[in-house]
Amino acid sequence: MLINYLKIALRRLRQDRFHTGINVLGLALGMTGCLVIFIFVRYELNFDAFHTNSDQIFRVVEHHRKADGIQHWPTTAYPLAEAIRNDISGVGVTQIAGPMDRVISATDNKGNVVRFEEDRVMFADKYYLQTFDFSKAMPQRMWLAGNAEKAFSQDNAVVLTEKLADRYFADYAGRYDEILGKTLMLNNSDHLTVSGIIRNPPHNTNLLFDMLVNYAFFKASNRYQANNWSGNYQGTVYVTLGAGMSVKALETQLAQLEKKYMNAEDQRDIQYVLQPLREAHTDPTYSDFTGSYRVSKQMLLGLSSLAVFLILIAAFNFINLTTAQASKRSKEVGVRKSVGSSQYQLFAQFIGETCMISALAGLISLSGLDLLLNWLNHSLTLINLQLQMDLSVWLFAAGMVLVVALLAGGYPAIILSRFQPIKALKNISDTPRRGFSLRHGLIVMQFCITYSLIVGMLVASRQMNFFMNKNLGFARDAVVTINAPKNQVPGKMDVFREQLKQNPAVKEVSFSSGAPITRNYYGTSFRLPSEDSRMDRQAEMKIVDLNYQSLFDLKTVAGRWFSLSNVVKDGEAFNGFVINETMAKMLGLTPETAIGKIVKISEGEAPVIGVVKDFHNVSLQQAITPCVLMVWNTGFYEQIQVRLSAADGHWAGLQSTLGMVEKTWKRTFPQDVYEYTFLNDSLAKGYVVEQLVFDAFRIFALISIFIACLGLLGLIAFTSAQRTKEIGVRKVLGASVASIVALLSQDFLKLIFIAILLAAPAAWYAMHRWLQSFEYKVNIEWWIFALAAFLAVGIALLTVSYQSIRAALVNPVRSLKSE
Repeated sequence: MLINYLKIALRRLRQDRFHTGINVLGLALGMTGCLVIFIFVRYELNFDAFHTNSDQIFRVVEHHRKADGIQHWPTTAYPLAEAIRNDISGVGVTQIAGPMDRVISATDNKGNVVRFEEDRVMFADKYYLQTFDFSKAMPQRMWLAGNAEKAFSQDNAVVLTEKLADRYFADYAGRYDEILGKTLMLNNSDHLTVSGIIRNPPHNTNLLFDMLVNYAFFKASNRYQANNWSGNYQGTVYVTLGAGMSVKALETQLAQLEKKYMNAEDQRDIQYVLQPLREAHTDPTYSDFTGSYRVSKQMLLGLSSLAVFLILIAAFNFINLTTAQASKRSKEVGVRKSVGSSQYQLFAQFIGETCMISALAGLISLSGLDLLLNWLNHSLTLINLQLQMDLSVWLFAAGMVLVVALLAGGYPAIILSRFQPIKALKNISDTPRRGFSLRHGLIVMQFCITYSLIVGMLVASRQMNFFMNKNLGFARDAVVTINAPKNQVPGKMDVFREQLKQNPAVKEVSFSSGAPITRNYYGTSFRLPSEDSRMDRQAEMKIVDLNYQSLFDLKTVAGRWFSLSNVVKDGEAFNGFVINETMAKMLGLTPETAIGKIVKISEGEAPVIGVVKDFHNVSLQQAITPCVLMVWNTGFYEQIQVRLSAADGHWAGLQSTLGMVEKTWKRTFPQDVYEYTFLNDSLAKGYVVEQLVFDAFRIFALISIFIACLGLLGLIAFTSAQRTKEIGVRKVLGASVASIVALLSQDFLKLIFIAILLAAPAAWYAMHRWLQSFEYKVNIEWWIFALAAFLAVGIALLTVSYQSIRAALVNPVRSLKSE
């Protein structure tokens, strides 16, 4: 019997290739979108889930009370780890510093020096690779050479990933045991001894590193930071709860450590809190300075909703087309019931046909999925994806095929199997009214989803354009950023600047801790000397030079910019600050009254000599923060900015200028690595997640439109076939092609207008909620909804009109002969 059902199903699908193709294509597109979203969401939710005790590992974060609110830091004071290890029993603890930028060099067998600037150098103690063992991500042996027990036995030990081992010791071609004991140079001055080689860690981790240097080495080289309880640098502490230990109990014990080791002011202001490791990636409360990126749970929920919408649209298409064609199969049902087929057997046959269509769509979807994932992995380079197919994807796909078959085929199978034999044989059905109502309802639901996605695409596009084009309050075009040399000699830095400025293509050169918007963040507190320390507020501290204002075109609204007299050398007191308008306002001053006022920061105090117009010193997701600028010659210069002349904007000239900058760098700093980025490119990286949302809206909105149009095409083709004689009669009586097209289209267009009216409020609310996550955002204008309606109606009208015109142009003689 099953073979008979299979033959009937195949014969039926071949007979109606047009509608079968529409159903298969619609379901395949919906399934592909759903699978891609499933793989991406699973990837994001599995950040750091591959360690043995990942559910018991917590990051210690710091809540720092200030007068302007609580500052949330993912880092803590460096001595905290050792204090936990000594004072609290039953808790595993590991300490890291970084990741940091460092110049690493090695000498090959021919005596050639290989030198790179690595941005994922992490300093970690001997407990790190015991706490984070990557067991589920590396089912094979993790250690290619060395082991966790002995890897950090020397203070200058370094563990390399497979990638870096191949980079610095290419001559050994995978003979990793022979690399042990080899020497690397850190910042051209410190020797590191290779003590281990491990496999490359997966990308979906917040613990990004390419090499691990013993934390003891960092501690010995940075004694002030490593022993300072008041400072918050780039140190992070992770703890593993033992059996019977609760989060609340450990946080209570951490509070006791604060009382034991901190001064009274820090005890009052600082609170240590435990954050689950698995939540670090999806919690936007804390900064992501580790170099990874964050995706909020709300965004993942939104993407999951898109997956559901795609499947629903495709399923609605199937239900619509199948129920619309029910009358064409009524005689088949009547005959089969007359010869003894039960309702259950007919239901099984029809649901089996749906399963075949769904399975075919699933196979088509899976066949191209691997190529699609590879394309995504290579295209979305800013977030460094590793999307892969595995057994769970196949199981999810199989479950999705089954669910889609039941969802899309269940109702049509029930309708068809319930036909009464006598009525079926006479082509009479008592269900058309309900079927007609259902089809109309599903069309409305389809276009509700589609219209909402179009609105979302338009709003997200406007917001992204706003991000990329908004005036940030500083010049950012034609600005090249170079990482400053690690061992800075002031005389050499000045020579480098002067040599560059001799080229007419170079407009200005500046040294600083970072551009106006930068990841190189230095924080400080500020208040007036007359204010109590409880009035400390948080500010960003920027170390700049005399050329910083002219390069970035910062506007002075009161006072003046720095002069040579304001340059502060090591050990000298500050003699002048420049602040932004926001900082002046938070001090209760106007720009004019702020001039001459003494401001006290964590590092000292000085009078305000100038106030600059507010510029965006953080991304547009956040409000402008207080900022204090100073000329402090203490090795804080981490970046060199070079602003090129506008006349040199064409590509050939640009390449020539960049080549000149590189030659000058190599001549001046031969032991440092030359790397540059354009400031605009760096700024774009700050909106990578938002760009991802926009791309998802755009792609899935287009897919949903296409699927919905496929459904309309099938329905209008069926409707035209049903009304063939009516069309012939109307043409004989003088009806024009336009009137027949209007006749066939008007019902569908009415439904689309209803969908727009229903979807508009929901679309507005959803996008309004999304925009609330940004401090600076666009308004949702009325024309967005009008344009979305025009696009939805226009696309639908084109789809419907194509098939309607074909039907209207048929010779009425042929139409009247039709059966």
